[in-house]
Amino acid sequence: MLYTGVTGKLSIKQGDADAVDIVHIANWSVDLSKEILEVLSFGDEYKEKVPSIKDWSASADGTADFAKDGGQKALVDAFDSGAKLTGSFYLDETTFLQGDCFVESLTIDHAADGKADISISLAGSKAAVLTVPAE
Repeated sequence: MLYTGVTGKLSIKQGDADAVDIVHIANWSVDLSKEILEVLSFGDEYKEKVPSIKDWSASADGTADFAKDGGQKALVDAFDSGAKLTGSFYLDETTFLQGDCFVESLTIDHAADGKADISISLAGSKAAVLTVPAE
């Protein structure tokens, strides 16, 4: 299955509230990572490596839009309060990554000859789960 920007989107929700789409996002990325530990033993010529704890983070960039009831304003509010969010990163309507996260940073850029841009960094808390359609 090939995915395009036409079907992608990013949404967040806090607690039991309805999910809110983050509008005007030009791109997003989710980074899944796992620490690899080295096991050293006397007499061994090579290191043994074993997988350890997992982590994830996400980022998004786009045009700033702080509409009163909009998703970008909700991100700023969650940053200020330290609220846990559930982030959903859609490749299409039925294929998405979802997990709890915190707003780690927000960067707002504004140039005299251009539009205002926003960069968002989210720090995952527990697992990010991939949902795919049943075939």
